[in-house]
Amino acid sequence: MTSPHPFAAVRTLADLAAVRDAHTSNHTDPSTTLDPAAARAVRACEALVAVVPYGERTHADTDDLESVLADLAGDLRHLADQLGLDWHDIDRRARSYYGDETGRDHDTEPAVAPEVEIVAVRDPDGPTSSELFVGGTPVVATEYVIDAGAGWGWEEWKDTRDHNLAAASPAVRAVLLAHYVDPPGGKYVEGRDDAPWIDPEPALDAAGTER
Repeated sequence: MTSPHPFAAVRTLADLAAVRDAHTSNHTDPSTTLDPAAARAVRACEALVAVVPYGERTHADTDDLESVLADLAGDLRHLADQLGLDWHDIDRRARSYYGDETGRDHDTEPAVAPEVEIVAVRDPDGPTSSELFVGGTPVVATEYVIDAGAGWGWEEWKDTRDHNLAAASPAVRAVLLAHYVDPPGGKYVEGRDDAPWIDPEPALDAAGTER
């Protein structure tokens, strides 16, 4: 490979194929390349033996290289699932290798957002139950349901509201407050009259105590 920047003019899958062919005919071992930029380009070329045939086989949009890479990454995740491997462990190792090869601290690189899945089962005659999965792993979740439909009495509503607000983390409490201030369907809550949906915060004197 004669240039440390073989990807400068790459725009299509055909361009990538040309870079692959040039690299194959003039193969360079990245571990023996003194120029760090050239070594990184060589490592990128090594991936082309997978990317180019994949893009050609899947009839991808040859002008949309981002989609080609995203589709390949998605299918690699499917492959990991079939092999019983943890994709997030694979990704962490890949980030570590990439960090070592680029001189970046992989521990400070932004992590890939995990896939979050929720299974909600609603009983028309009972409560809704939810199961939460992060990266395919079930996790314990606290569910807060604000449903001001028929059947609520004001005192029961307040007890549930106050319990939820007390149990929630600060960030979730702020979200709950925004919904509790004017819950949809609130007209069906019986016995509220003109009471505020959210009790005013207690006033504090100069010493910071309630008065």
